[in-house]
Amino acid sequence: MKPFDTFVVVDWSARALPSPARPTKDSIWIAVVSGGGLACSYHRTRHAATAWLADLFEAEVAAGRRVVAGFDFPFAWPRGFAKALTGFDDPLVFWDWLAPMVEDDEGNANNRFDVARAINAKFPGVGPFWGCPAGIDDAVLPAKGTLRHDHGLPEKRGVEQMLPGAQPCWKLYTTGSVGSQALLGVPRLQALRRYFGRSLAVAPFEAPDAQIVLVELFPSLIADTIEAHRGRSEIKDRAQVRVLAQALSRLAPEVLDDLLREGDPVEGWILGAGRAELLRDAL
Repeated sequence: MKPFDTFVVVDWSARALPSPARPTKDSIWIAVVSGGGLACSYHRTRHAATAWLADLFEAEVAAGRRVVAGFDFPFAWPRGFAKALTGFDDPLVFWDWLAPMVEDDEGNANNRFDVARAINAKFPGVGPFWGCPAGIDDAVLPAKGTLRHDHGLPEKRGVEQMLPGAQPCWKLYTTGSVGSQALLGVPRLQALRRYFGRSLAVAPFEAPDAQIVLVELFPSLIADTIEAHRGRSEIKDRAQVRVLAQALSRLAPEVLDDLLREGDPVEGWILGAGRAELLRDAL
């Protein structure tokens, strides 16, 4: 395949209501680098952001351009999770299993805590998911991670154990609740997979040889570099997607291809884990 032409980075959000009309942090931000240009956009809902991405991908495919798109939430869970629920280790089988369970409307109202509770009920003990607003916790979905026991799954994926700042995929509420972002993000990516078919691949579960390749990112991997490149009054989320998109676009094509082929086909991988210097040097 020819090198990538367009580089997309998405900062996701698990908000239960639309983000404010005025651009703010903890919302969805998307950066696109293509043809030497850079554009950043702000999206108030997951529905609007997914539709925007679908339009972008469709236009790029029609123009014959290749796209790599990174998202800042886990694409998979610790080893044993998918197999316990679907009978298969393949995370993409789990994506297909999860998608119909998740309700996430045009205004961001969603049932993620109900989904997590239903999944927890399929495991022994208590857990693995935890964290929810006061009053909806119970013996199946506890408010605190310390209340879990005997569910039989690792706390973190291998790649997260390499990165001290990475939160566990099971955390659904309060700061760093990547579990909620994943539960609401994976069904959106699965919808894109269904729409684009063989034109789209998900690294590292599939070879990154399609016209569109999705990959997991972790902005904190180069947090110091992002902060150094951040504008004086720039919202942190915007800076993260902007700087990461620029870094991806400046990697040598063979280096990016190599990074996309790294990782665990069961637990997934964060692009550049253990090789953050490549992203820093590109900037």
